[in-house]
Amino acid sequence: MSQTYLNPTLTQELDGLLVQQAMAMIQPARRIAILAHERPDGDCLGSALGLAHMLDQLGKYCVPVCADVVPPSFHFLPGHERFHTTLGDEQFDLVIALDAGELYRFGALAEQHRDFLARVPILNMDHHVSSTGCGQVNIIDTASAATAELLVLFQQQAHLPLTGEAAQCLLTGMITDTGSFQYSNTSARTMESAAVTIRAGANAETTVKPLFRTYPLAKLRLQAEVFKQAQTACGGRLIWSYADDATLITAGATADMDDSCVGTLRDVEGVLVAAFFKAYGEPQITRISLRTYEPFDAAAFCMRLGGGGHPRAAGATVNRPLAEAMPEIVAQLAEECQRLASLDATDTTHS
Repeated sequence: MSQTYLNPTLTQELDGLLVQQAMAMIQPARRIAILAHERPDGDCLGSALGLAHMLDQLGKYCVPVCADVVPPSFHFLPGHERFHTTLGDEQFDLVIALDAGELYRFGALAEQHRDFLARVPILNMDHHVSSTGCGQVNIIDTASAATAELLVLFQQQAHLPLTGEAAQCLLTGMITDTGSFQYSNTSARTMESAAVTIRAGANAETTVKPLFRTYPLAKLRLQAEVFKQAQTACGGRLIWSYADDATLITAGATADMDDSCVGTLRDVEGVLVAAFFKAYGEPQITRISLRTYEPFDAAAFCMRLGGGGHPRAAGATVNRPLAEAMPEIVAQLAEECQRLASLDATDTTHS
């Protein structure tokens, strides 16, 4: 039998009225679609499955849905085979949209089911600072390191049952969005939330081994190509690289194998901001991922490009070919690095 594994320090972290409103949407619903954003990561996948496992215990019929298939590296998640790539006949009483605050982030799902999503009740739960909310009820907690952390808080406050399968999925979301609890977004509350999942039966190594310790050789070859193409500016404070279809062919890799490239670029000594540009299959579209250190605000920069995210990690999609978009955005990044350097010099002079 599942338990709630309540931690008294976590039961009042969210807005109580919003939690009540969310449960008022969930309780009468019988068929619930739980959306994960396109180009899925560990947080959106783990959050969608974790919530589905919890709501299963309430007798709900839950369908996790993502426009893209689950990458093989996440097949360790219990229930990964439950994911659908379409809303099918749209026979759902409720949609819960996770880990993004705008419907377009759900990709083809938002396009193919636009009319349905305009009329169905939507509960939105996210942690991105750039989120505007896409539901009738929006629980957006930017203090959470991951949407999975927010869902643990929701579970604690709503007293939802937490199974071992749900716990493993939610722990995965927290591990991936904190880099195994190494990033600056890791808080004491994050660790307490992770502890709740471990008490419920989650195992950190089950997540860490396939994601951080075991790699296909093609992934290492792709990283090698990306690092070989890396360039720097601003005295090494700015670093960038790219990958396109030709890069994937050279490495014998697939697009989902590039997930750790930008983080490794940021780890280069002296780097303030790392940028990774990619264009796969759609030559007129360039995607950019940023990873930064304080004071460079990645979210603010990417919001100017129509994207968003977090101060230390953000991204955007630009409707320009890679050869055009990359030099222009690099120039903007260099300008921002120089501006921040001049501010730092001024502060030093006045101190």
